[in-house]
Amino acid sequence: MTGDPLSEAEEILKYSFRNIDLLEAALTHSSFKSEDSTCKDYERLEFLGDAVLELVTREYLLSEYPDESEGDLTRRKIKLVQKSNLSIHGRRLGFDRLVRVGKGFINSGSAVESIAADVIESLIAAIYVDSGLKSARGFITREILKLSNDSGPQPDARSRLQEYCQAEGSNLPEYRITNRCGPDHNPVFTVTVNIAGKEAGTGTGRTRKAAREMAAEKALEKLERKV
Repeated sequence: MTGDPLSEAEEILKYSFRNIDLLEAALTHSSFKSEDSTCKDYERLEFLGDAVLELVTREYLLSEYPDESEGDLTRRKIKLVQKSNLSIHGRRLGFDRLVRVGKGFINSGSAVESIAADVIESLIAAIYVDSGLKSARGFITREILKLSNDSGPQPDARSRLQEYCQAEGSNLPEYRITNRCGPDHNPVFTVTVNIAGKEAGTGTGRTRKAAREMAAEKALEKLERKV
């Protein structure tokens, strides 16, 4: 490594920028504006990178799993593009230590994880703007899709619904008991799950946990039909 963050980033990315200003912006946190008010941060690039990552991931999954249902593909996609997975790869590649941050930045564990994920998306966008989708696809496929585990046992419905909302940038699910009937020794609960203030699914069960799980399953079924 050269010691120059921009050169190091290019080595890691295996990509040389035509417009080095794009790379500089992709590695600049908004807090750095307190040091240099003229600089550009990565927020706008992150916004674009999220969409490019989503497209390439969907293309990849359609090719890799030609016989899977839309719902199964959606669950795989959620695991691949969620922030926790991107953070793993951002830190593995060392991008979190190359980011410019301001003196007032609170260097907590969660903040570092967030930056590592954000920078992956901003760098994807920087490559895309610099030379197009083919180059961005190469980096995404090589460093994220082929090195991520998108298989294995599926988590419970409530966890999957939460992951879905996080991946889509939605409010987290909120569960509410809307009815209870039957005798005390054998009750039946009805639970409604809301997302962003709107009813997303309803479930019933002999326990609150079972009713919440069913409500989450119903919500996922509706959401996956929209994808």
